[in-house]
Amino acid sequence: MTIANSPPLVSLQAPKDVSIEEVESQLQSIWRSYTGEEGPAATRATTFSFVVCEPDDTQPLLAALGYYTGPIDGIAGPRTAAAIKAAQKAYGLEITGKADSQLRDRLHQVFGEAKERGQLKTAETVLVEQYFPDIGGAHIADAIAASNPCRIITLCPTLGEDEGVSAQVSAYCPIHKQNQNTLVCCEYITLQGTAIALERNIGVISALVVSDLPQYLWWKATPEPDHSLFQRLASTSDVIIFDSSIFVEPETNLRQLSELIDKTCPLPT
Repeated sequence: MTIANSPPLVSLQAPKDVSIEEVESQLQSIWRSYTGEEGPAATRATTFSFVVCEPDDTQPLLAALGYYTGPIDGIAGPRTAAAIKAAQKAYGLEITGKADSQLRDRLHQVFGEAKERGQLKTAETVLVEQYFPDIGGAHIADAIAASNPCRIITLCPTLGEDEGVSAQVSAYCPIHKQNQNTLVCCEYITLQGTAIALERNIGVISALVVSDLPQYLWWKATPEPDHSLFQRLASTSDVIIFDSSIFVEPETNLRQLSELIDKTCPLPT
């Protein structure tokens, strides 16, 4: 599916900051506001829940350390590749333009050292201002919403201190020409926090999935079978999705996928 073939989306609720405990009540209030008495009736989707997690923190680390100045959007485009090459050159690593485990380990080390010296205050402020969740997959989420309105829960691990999990809710509806009086809409829930904070709140996050409906997990990174957050999300998912086009070490990553399939991990065929 492409954006050009997707119907336009109308916003019922622009992204609104709420506490994680208020997410469900805020969404319910949206649907109570659109009963059809003064315009089109809008109903929430009852198809499936789609959990999106982008655990790779390479781009935020590159930005915090001064190698990357673009938006923190999860897109591995030319600007990100150039920043990766600059960091690899600075750290004496093989210059590939791809973020492998060796580079990420080095970035974490340098980030920790710079933080101890108090040299990251400005960079961390910039990161907070730049971070717009799920922009890297927003067009995909919109296409999914237009074809199969659902509940999309996006988990956005962030750098910095553990200050719990913050939440945003929004709702968008695809407009089909054949029926503009009744809208079936997609719910968006965006949760931000450190990886530790997200994992600590995994029970609350799991409760946001619509019960009795299929649950899909899109793990926007290479396979990490031992990643604790992945394990907990995968254990409750009906289908797990990976994008092999972003694999840094294809042979190793494909072998990891094979191991997951052998463990009856519910990967799509």
